Amino acid sequence: MDILGMYKIRQTEIADLDSVMAIFDYARTRMRESGNATQWVNGYPSREVALGDIRKGNSYVIDSENGIIGVFTFVVGDEPNYSVIEGCWPDNNPYGTIHRIAAAPGARGIADLALGFCKRAGVNIRIDTHADNSPMLGWIAKRGFSYCGIIYVEDGTPRKAFQLSCGML
Repeated sequence: MDILGMYKIRQTEIADLDSVMAIFDYARTRMRESGNATQWVNGYPSREVALGDIRKGNSYVIDSENGIIGVFTFVVGDEPNYSVIEGCWPDNNPYGTIHRIAAAPGARGIADLALGFCKRAGVNIRIDTHADNSPMLGWIAKRGFSYCGIIYVEDGTPRKAFQLSCGML
C-alpha cells in the first residue's frame, strides 16, 4: 500500500477488474480522439491480459475517495519485447517497465503518480508507446526519459522505447 496525498496506490484485486476494464475502454476512446487509431486495438488490453497482470502481482490501481481513478502495470525484471531494439539501451542495469497505464474520465496526474510509485523500486524505468500516441510521447519527454530506439511488441508492431536511468531519479 502506498499513500500519495489523497490517493492510494495498491495492487489490483480481481474484484477491481470491471473498473479496470472500464478505464481501459475509456483510454481506447481517448486514444482514437487524439489521432492514435492503431494502438490498443481488437479489445486489447483484454480481460485475460488484465487478469494475468493481477495474478502476477504486477497490476496497480490508484484509488481516491471516489473510487479507482487509474491503473498501470509495473514489472521489475526483463521485458521480453525489449531484448531486441533498433537502437540501444543506455545500460544493462536492472529495470522495471511501465505498461498499460490509463486514467478514468476526469482524472489528472495518473501517469505522474504511477511514475513516482515506480521510481521507489530503485531501478531504471523503461516505457514504450506507439508513434501516434502524442499525449504519452509528450508526457515521456517532459519527465526526462531518454529515447532509446524501436522495439516490437508481440503482434510485431513497432513502439518507441524510452528509459529513465537511476542516475536521473
